[in-house]
Amino acid sequence: MTSLTSIDHTTMREMNLVLVLNTLRQNAPISRAELARMTGLRKATISSLVRDLLTGGFVQDTGVDPSSTQIGRPSRYLELNPEAGNIIGAEIGVDFISVITTNFAAGITARKHESTLDLDTQEEIIDRTIEILKEIYKEASQGDQPVFGIGLGVPGLVDESTGTLLFAPNLGWRDVPLRKIFEGEFNVPVYVDNEANLAALGETYFGAGQDSNFVLYIVSGIGLGGGIVLNGQLLTGSGGFTGEVGHMTLDPTGLHCNCGNYGCWETVASQRSVFRRVREAITKGKKSSLIDTIDGDLSKLTIPLVVEAANSGDQVACQALEETGYWLGLGIANLMNALNPQRVIIGGTLSLAKECLMPAIRDVVNQRALPWVAETAEIMIAEHGADACVIGGIATVYQKILSQPTGWL
Repeated sequence: MTSLTSIDHTTMREMNLVLVLNTLRQNAPISRAELARMTGLRKATISSLVRDLLTGGFVQDTGVDPSSTQIGRPSRYLELNPEAGNIIGAEIGVDFISVITTNFAAGITARKHESTLDLDTQEEIIDRTIEILKEIYKEASQGDQPVFGIGLGVPGLVDESTGTLLFAPNLGWRDVPLRKIFEGEFNVPVYVDNEANLAALGETYFGAGQDSNFVLYIVSGIGLGGGIVLNGQLLTGSGGFTGEVGHMTLDPTGLHCNCGNYGCWETVASQRSVFRRVREAITKGKKSSLIDTIDGDLSKLTIPLVVEAANSGDQVACQALEETGYWLGLGIANLMNALNPQRVIIGGTLSLAKECLMPAIRDVVNQRALPWVAETAEIMIAEHGADACVIGGIATVYQKILSQPTGWL
């Protein structure tokens, strides 16, 4: 029978390993002495923990600290070992599949991005995702390095406990047991979550939110969603569905949304709303360089083309983006008043239009958010752009390892 003392010792050691690994992740390379100072642990405890981590391959010694004293034994630098293993992040988007592999230091070692416009069915898209993952997995698992897991983001409501995609309005998918499907193909843990949640976690771990305790992430592309990270942890809500901000009602008499409601934020602040505004302006006879760029075929509009036109002074493109920025700013101001975040990060395809969007967003926020709330929040563009979700897939596996390292060691 296990004694209470041994349980306490095991729990304390696990907590200390978590503390050391996360301190290394955020501050490496650092010495053992610095680790002790930053964590508050005794030097003997640090030495014991580091020895276990070196033996387990999670940490590596990178040499002498040149700033350490020449008297006595010099300090040596430590950092997470990139060769400890690999992690795979994946995203099934509305019209694409994206996959990356990173080493244990979160350095990207492989990537694959593919359009799904030629794939007609749910089964075809899932089968192609599995094929891409198998290619990436085979490459990542060569040699002695393990693959720790796969983090998969999808644009919809996810039951995180089962990894089931409950509803993806912009894909038209319902009740898809994604974790079961993918774990049946790969002998590693698979974590499935909403793409905005993963992007929020990715930006918090490895991007624009690294030094923030309270991040509100907004992703605007074909759809619109959000993720909230408090003290490094995703807020998921009682049912796991926190962050479905794109379906807040901003205009009760507004346009029909793919979710079935009317006037959702997504209908006025996504890339589809940009295209709609461009088409309406051109249909009304306004001149735009975009007409020649797309040979008069308005179905060929893309955000990069609209951004390029706006940067060249095209008034139709500028007005479409500025109006979209107004609606983005309005929703953000409402969320800021409700949540009082430390940082608001804007990602997704529309983040490419930051020169036009950000002034409009900031103007509305300054008008609509409470001044005390606005003064304490920074609004910025995501660092990882279109990669934010797949980077978040890496972060969610990373978080599992760093929160319970003993099992992985």
